[in-house]
Formats: sequence, structure tokens, C-alpha cells
Amino acid sequence: MGDNDRNDGAGGVGFLSGLVVGAFAGAIVALVLAPQSGEETRELIIGKAQEAKGKALDLASDLRDLANQLSDDLRKQADELAKKTRAAYEATAKRADNAVHAAKNAAQSKIDDLKNG
Repeated sequence: MGDNDRNDGAGGVGFLSGLVVGAFAGAIVALVLAPQSGEETRELIIGKAQEAKGKALDLASDLRDLANQLSDDLRKQADELAKKTRAAYEATAKRADNAVHAAKNAAQSKIDDLKNG
């Protein structure tokens, strides 16, 4: 997942939350300025509040899904990094072991040469 994918997801959620807030603010302004009876206004406010609640629940669900997706992506990246680190460690340890064995063999060879020579 690239940086653009994360930004697009966050931008979509930001846009959606801005849309909900803007719609709610617009509804309140319309209610205050509209010539209606008190009962009609109360019913309209209740309807708009229920609509806003539905949108908020949808937004919360979208945010939960996004958080789960990001969590899964981060877990996969951490696992991959751990595998790469383990492989690099094992390769380095093997090279070091080979170097130690080569040094031991060279030293033994030099000792043998000195004893025989």
C-alpha cells in the first residue's frame, strides 16, 4: 500500500465527515430561517437528527474499517520486515562463521608450516 493509497482513504473519510457536518449546519440554518409551526420544526429537527445519526454511524463504520485495514497492513509490513531482518542476520552469521573457519584453517596451516619448516 503506497502513501497515495493512505492519503486517498483519509481524504475520503475527511470529505465524508465534512459533508455530514456541512449538511447538519445547513439543516439547522434552514430550520431557523424557515417559516414553520413549532410542531413542524420539531418534527423536522427530529428527522434531521436521525439522519445525522445515521450518517455518523456510517462514518464510524467507515473509520473502523479503515483502522482495521491499516492495522492489517502494518502487521503485514512488520512481519515482512522481521523476515528480512532474520534472513539478513542469518546470512551475516553464516559469513562470519565461514570467516572464522577460514582463519582457523589458515592459522593451523601456518602452524604446520612453522613446525615442518
